Amino acid sequence: MQIPALIELTEREAIPRSLILLTGNTNVGKSLYCRQFLADRLKDDSECVYINCTSTEEHLLEWLDGIGVARTPGLHFINPYMRKQSGGGDSSVKLSNVLTEIKNAISNPRKSAIGNEGLQKKRGDDHGLQNTEKKDLTLIVDSLNHLIALFGKAAVEAFITDIYFTSKMQRLSGICALTTPSLSKDELDVLNQSFDALLEMAYKDDIDLQLRNMKMVMIRGMAITPRWVDFELEEDGTIKVLKKGSEFTCYVCKSVIHENPISYSGLYFHVNHLEVYKRLVGIYGLNLSELGFSSEVMDANFFFIDIVGLSDPSFSVSSQRQKIEVLNNLIMSCNAYNGEEKKIILPTGDGMVIGFVLNPENPLKLGIQLHQKLRTYNRAKGDRDKLKVRIGLSSGPVFSVNDIQNNQNFWGPGIIMARRVMDIGGEGHILLSEPLAKALLSLKDEYCSMINPIGVYAIKHGQTLTLYSAYSNDFGNSKAPERR
Repeated sequence: MQIPALIELTEREAIPRSLILLTGNTNVGKSLYCRQFLADRLKDDSECVYINCTSTEEHLLEWLDGIGVARTPGLHFINPYMRKQSGGGDSSVKLSNVLTEIKNAISNPRKSAIGNEGLQKKRGDDHGLQNTEKKDLTLIVDSLNHLIALFGKAAVEAFITDIYFTSKMQRLSGICALTTPSLSKDELDVLNQSFDALLEMAYKDDIDLQLRNMKMVMIRGMAITPRWVDFELEEDGTIKVLKKGSEFTCYVCKSVIHENPISYSGLYFHVNHLEVYKRLVGIYGLNLSELGFSSEVMDANFFFIDIVGLSDPSFSVSSQRQKIEVLNNLIMSCNAYNGEEKKIILPTGDGMVIGFVLNPENPLKLGIQLHQKLRTYNRAKGDRDKLKVRIGLSSGPVFSVNDIQNNQNFWGPGIIMARRVMDIGGEGHILLSEPLAKALLSLKDEYCSMINPIGVYAIKHGQTLTLYSAYSNDFGNSKAPERR
């Protein structure tokens, strides 16, 4: 099976006969891709069924003429909306009628093709009318959104399911376009089950909307490496592939997205940066560009701490405040905190996050020094008055945002990851993310005896973290955290 830009998308000259779901935002080029797919198949003298609710046979044939594709007797055009209108809006005009036409086209090729008799006379022959040789049939649905508007989601799901099983028993392949996001995740998951392959289109740049990309996300039964392929729309309504291997730029960190981007509000993000964007917008209630959102990235090494059990309602507000003040004073008395290195300091309610911009050792040194001071402080305290903490260490980028009062704030994946690491820990733990742990282990031999791998832990959004724990007789907690 051939599709436009197949080699660029998959590095293969052909793929198995498949039913493909093509997704993307409005006006990104899905309809033109469907038409080009149709034109390519007609050039190969294939039987094609083209379903479109917003066009006519005349418009389609004019477009084919404009790009130099000769009219062939293998084209079957179906406009479900016009069928319903001609039936007086009768609800009996259902998708099942369309499915019957498709099956008839498979069983009787060229018998119901549009303009068949006139085309044969124009070609000066009549053998096409009697030709009943079974050929592959290509189905093109542009678009599923229009079918849903006409017939409802349940009917379209049933229609696609029937098409899918028909394709397995007959020589049928094709593509169906779907504008996203138009369905819920659960609805889209149900629909995805009836497709052999997923193809995605998107705008490459949120400023210059002429730049576009497409990517083959998956093909059942085939191992492929998803890659973004640049394309542009030509004046004649065709797609011109520019190059392969291009990537999107994350709106938050302005760096290239090598994995699958996340699309939100017409923008594109790294998977873990969308949460950053939503958090900042939630805080300030404005578009980030209106907040003086900086495109510069500040890398830092983070120390995230909170007080274990501080939210216990049996503690008075005064007792809670006292513990926070004690923790602040102990941290400020540590040498690792008092260096001249630039720091990012943010209160978090039950604790704080401190980012060290230059030295990756400082978060660990601060954790060790604080634990030693806590042991002295807690020695003479009763269990209820002891100050118990958990610490998470990680590294990564953050971004500066000035609010409407011009106060500077920071947020970013470096802080989020440190929080995720800390959340896994319990009393006494000093946990490290894998990148920071490996960076420290490569610096000094002394870290090899205190930083120990403890395994893979699940966090939010189905992600996992490989964690390390820092401990000795003087600090940390040698027991691995419970898996939650």
